[in-house]
Amino acid sequence: MTETLSLLEATALAQHLKVSRWTYPLVNAGHILGIALLIGAVVPMDLRILRGINVARTVALLRPFAVAGLLLAMTCGLMLFIVQPVDYAASPWFRAKLVLLALAIGNAVLHPRIADHPLSRQRVAVVLSLALWPSVLIAGRMIAYG
Repeated sequence: MTETLSLLEATALAQHLKVSRWTYPLVNAGHILGIALLIGAVVPMDLRILRGINVARTVALLRPFAVAGLLLAMTCGLMLFIVQPVDYAASPWFRAKLVLLALAIGNAVLHPRIADHPLSRQRVAVVLSLALWPSVLIAGRMIAYG
């Protein structure tokens, strides 16, 4: 596994990101922007669903922003990862982030038409979402400290 990660770190893109004055900070900013779009759409969407306010309309309005944010964060996150893949893979916080991310995405995928589900299932999905997405964010931030 370490060999594969080392090969990833040796790619031209990873090397460019390491030495570029502008590319790495822009990719990092893109990752943050993606997270902001994701959390900024998910939290109000979930809170409105929890309160039963225009669920279908709210989801139709905010879900595209959440998906765009997730795709941007994941794309930029992958580019950030290849700069130090061996170190990241060894981090318990990084591994926790990946598990939480998989659970959060799984929760979203299980509820594509959440407005059509019974209220009790909507509430479970929303509470999970409100717990998982911020947990992904926190675990990701903790990578730098542990």
